[in-house]
Amino acid sequence: MFTVSIETEFSAAHIIRGHNGACSRQHGHNWKVTVEVQSQELDSLGMSIDFFILKKMTEDVLAQLDHHDLNTVP
Repeated sequence: MFTVSIETEFSAAHIIRGHNGACSRQHGHNWKVTVEVQSQELDSLGMSIDFFILKKMTEDVLAQLDHHDLNTVP
């Protein structure tokens, strides 16, 4: 088993609806994300996944979350 992982982060806001306290108001967090990919075999270059591709795929997902209100993201 071969494993490749990356760590990154993003910032986003949200509201905890129904909470009886400060978290019922919009507030933000810095979120840490770890993405881990596993494969059974390596390609002809000896890679399980191209690191550049993994970073790009992760950035594409996080771009939909970064500096957004998570309550409005499907």
